[in-house]
Amino acid sequence: MWQSCRKDDKKALAELFDRYFPKVYALTSRNIKDSMAAEELAMDLFFKLWQKREQITITDNVPAYLLRSAKNMVINHLQKQTIVCVPVDALHEESLVAPVQADQGILTTEIEHNYRNALDGLSPQRREVFVLSREENLTYSEIAERMDLSVNTVKNYITAALTDMRKSMSDYTAVTVLLIGLLYAASL
Repeated sequence: MWQSCRKDDKKALAELFDRYFPKVYALTSRNIKDSMAAEELAMDLFFKLWQKREQITITDNVPAYLLRSAKNMVINHLQKQTIVCVPVDALHEESLVAPVQADQGILTTEIEHNYRNALDGLSPQRREVFVLSREENLTYSEIAERMDLSVNTVKNYITAALTDMRKSMSDYTAVTVLLIGLLYAASL
């Protein structure tokens, strides 16, 4: 039958297709869960077989050749579908951050506003110490030197400022505790 296909016999190809397509499709669909893709691979196999009929030499076992070709096509298809792994270092920081949704943006703005109000409620010296520590990331000793205070006084101002901030931002307790806790941990 294959020899007839090689001589441009379309009826022989149709018979080959009718006889072996179900087996080829069964193999592709067993390995590829998308039935359309599996059917397309099986059809492509017979199409390529017809296109290259003059170059392909099948000496004895046509079904084995077809099933081996189908298996290779499935492997090639699956390799094209594999997920590309990229080292985390190669990713840009902005691609790691999920887009901020509208309600998250509003909540963030509200918390920021509440934080600023609480900050404004501090005495001028406590506010300055707090801002130098938390927003400018200065150490207690750097703040003490800059403001001509003792390190112990700076610690006391920070402790008092954190207590006042917690009270002022009690509406956002969970988030506030987390944020202030992170700020406090960063200072240690």
